[in-house]
Amino acid sequence: MRNPFSFTLLIALLFSGSTTLVHAETSLRMPSQPWAGAALSDWSNASNAMVITDLSQCQPGSAFSNMVLKRKCWKVIPYQMIKSYQGKMIWAPPEAQAPEVSLALNAEGWFAIFVGLFSSSEVPTTAWIRLDTDPASVPRYNSLTDYYGNSEEVFFRVARLSKQSRILFRPQTRGQVAACGITHVKLVPLSPEELQRIESEHHERPHRVLAATSDGFSDMFYRSPRTASELLSQVEVFRDSDFGTLILQSPGADKVSYPTKVGFWKGSQSEMFPRVGDRHFVEATRALARQRVNPVKALAQRAHELGLKVHVGIRPAGWSFFEPYTDYWESPFYKQNPQWRCEDRDGSAVARMSWAVPEVRRHLIAVLRELIGFGADGANLVYTRGYPLVLYEAPARKLFLQQYGLDPRQIPESDMRMTAFRSDIVTKFHQELRAMLDEVQTRNASSNRLDLSIIINGTAQDDRTYGVDLRRLAADHLVDEVFTEQGFGVSANTLNLDFLASTCQMHGIPFSPGIFYGGIRFPNIPQFYDAGVHGLTFWDAAVGDIFEWQWISRFGHPEETRWRLQNLDLQKPPRTIHFFHKLGNQIRDSRFGPYWGG
Repeated sequence: MRNPFSFTLLIALLFSGSTTLVHAETSLRMPSQPWAGAALSDWSNASNAMVITDLSQCQPGSAFSNMVLKRKCWKVIPYQMIKSYQGKMIWAPPEAQAPEVSLALNAEGWFAIFVGLFSSSEVPTTAWIRLDTDPASVPRYNSLTDYYGNSEEVFFRVARLSKQSRILFRPQTRGQVAACGITHVKLVPLSPEELQRIESEHHERPHRVLAATSDGFSDMFYRSPRTASELLSQVEVFRDSDFGTLILQSPGADKVSYPTKVGFWKGSQSEMFPRVGDRHFVEATRALARQRVNPVKALAQRAHELGLKVHVGIRPAGWSFFEPYTDYWESPFYKQNPQWRCEDRDGSAVARMSWAVPEVRRHLIAVLRELIGFGADGANLVYTRGYPLVLYEAPARKLFLQQYGLDPRQIPESDMRMTAFRSDIVTKFHQELRAMLDEVQTRNASSNRLDLSIIINGTAQDDRTYGVDLRRLAADHLVDEVFTEQGFGVSANTLNLDFLASTCQMHGIPFSPGIFYGGIRFPNIPQFYDAGVHGLTFWDAAVGDIFEWQWISRFGHPEETRWRLQNLDLQKPPRTIHFFHKLGNQIRDSRFGPYWGG
């Protein structure tokens, strides 16, 4: 999630003659793209911006210490930038546990809001930012860690401000902690044309075709959110974006992140943890449970408020993990039923629960029933994190013998009977899951059909080998939407777009090819559009570099995306970075700077 810039790269930029580093508004020209984005040069009125440079005006006043590091405080440091602003920045190291502070913006109307984020050697900034009317913060970063310090003007968001509006900042003090420095706030007034575009898109649905996955674990592993507001930051990032679907997964098979009646609250029985992040996850879920905040319910509710539909999903493979994680990872259901685990041809135990066993299928469907009950719009099966589903274990051998009259270990794995048998098992699970979804819909007296979606490799042969026959499931109306991820069990590194298009379009099923975060490195995205896709799927979608995020979050606009790929150098975004003449009592740009000779 962090911007992967390094000191070496920054030095290369400084001495390359690149025009991407802007030191003052006077160098800005016409917008660099016809759609406003993360660069100051994307906004027509950038030269007319209002700038607040004295961050010591933030409240409460007790949260600040003048030029001295103190616990529960931000350090106030006066600065003067080269040919630019002077003022007072606020900076907090992680262990200070500095509180959230707010700044009066004293502006009314529509603005594009930029925040100057400080970074220096070994202290990049992670800032959590929100307006006083926002339910949750979103992250912004400056990771340009040069030795002499800099301030990058990072886009926050567009908003309509009132005279009472305040902007709030807090550092990352739990999970993967980080320092935070704020130098200034810049408010760029919107032009009439920009305002008209934003207002016309506000209620549009056609472009909201992107899907984001959340594994139900990593966000708590890395951030350890302890309040509802901190938790909701996970979905707040999708505000004003083209994302229309959130695939909210459980943290593995029958494991969940809340007190549960049917599954296993992951880590709830643990006192020791294999990784620091595992402790972060458990401490977060325990803190939320004490406040009666169910993460799935809270995230689904906020996603709906932002206009996203929510599919709750399970990873069929997530029963166990490699040592030394097993005692933390494995659920009681898995531990107490070794007789239902998968077995390979040679008798080797496989850390999966077999779908050939009715009790296993019922258990997973019960978990999905509970998850659906928290307000989801459908269920999702993450097959790319779940193969194999059935192998050669005794229950499977018995069923195969009844159907084909022989032991499946006596024929090659490539035998079509094996493929058909596995497909029968998977199709049976889909039938049972579909029946449960229909039952819940009827019980709720709802006219909205609960979806059944899947994430597959999308190569055709790999999924079918393990029993997921998309053609069969589609023909039997047992899948409503298809997403892809090149995950486990894949043997080809490209999607079979012809197969996906012909199969899904024949039955009116939307399909969205998957790409990992880092979409600007995918110049082949237009081929997805040309294949007639519904949208795109982003695995673990989260804000990293704001330029990349702004482009990705508008990938639901095909022509806009094609224009960017053809006209912009996406590897050299037009950043606005300021350097310091004086920071605190030190001259930073002298021939012998404070670090010189250190």
